Order: sequence, then C-alpha cells, then structure tokens
Amino acid sequence: MKKRIIFWLIGWAIIYAVFFQVLPYLTDRYHGCYIHQDVYAQSIKSVVFKKFIDHANHNEKTIVYLENNREKSMIFTPEFYGMYDFIDVTDSIIKNINSVNYRVKNKTTGKDTTMKFDTTCKDSLNKK
Repeated sequence: MKKRIIFWLIGWAIIYAVFFQVLPYLTDRYHGCYIHQDVYAQSIKSVVFKKFIDHANHNEKTIVYLENNREKSMIFTPEFYGMYDFIDVTDSIIKNINSVNYRVKNKTTGKDTTMKFDTTCKDSLNKK
C-alpha cells in the first residue's frame, strides 16, 4: 500500500513538472523565436525621432521612426538594451532584410556603429 502511494505521488510530481514547469517554458521560448523571425525578416532605413520608456506598456524601452511616411515603433527586448542605451534621437538606423546586423549612424559625430542582433533562436532565423 505504501509503495502504491509513493508511486502515485511520484507520478503526479512528474506530471506537474512536465505540464506546469517545462511546457510553459517551451511555449514562451518558441513564441520569442517567432518574434525574432519577424525582426530578422524586417528592413529598416530611417531616422529615430522619439525615444522613451513606455510606462503604460510594462516600461518597455521604445523608439519611434518614420517608414514610408508612417510611424513605426521598435520595442527593445533584452537582446537590444545595449542598442537602446546607445541610440539617440536623430540617429539613423539601418537594417537589411534577413540580416542580424543593425547600423546606427550618430547624427552629431557621424560615427557609424554596427550592432549584432543576438538570439538563442538561430535555428528559426531562416525559416519563414
């Protein structure tokens, strides 16, 4: 009887671990990789005209730029925090389609800096 209860408890502990600890992590990881696919596939050639921390949206670090006369925004995930701290309003930002590199050209100094988009989702970058 004791063995049966012990096996029952161990079985439920394993089920709990799989469903409530492992699966949510995998779902979040792959959702993040889909977002990274979108970032990888995008093209930007614009000037930053607004930079702020969006308090209404979980204090997300955000820039706003114009593309084809439409405002577009870029929310900075942890992979981009260094770029957010580096970039200023009036800087140019350039990213080619299917590239992991962003070029930031500082308007005041004229300095051209390349920043790499680092991601743990390398296996998903070429799939779209």
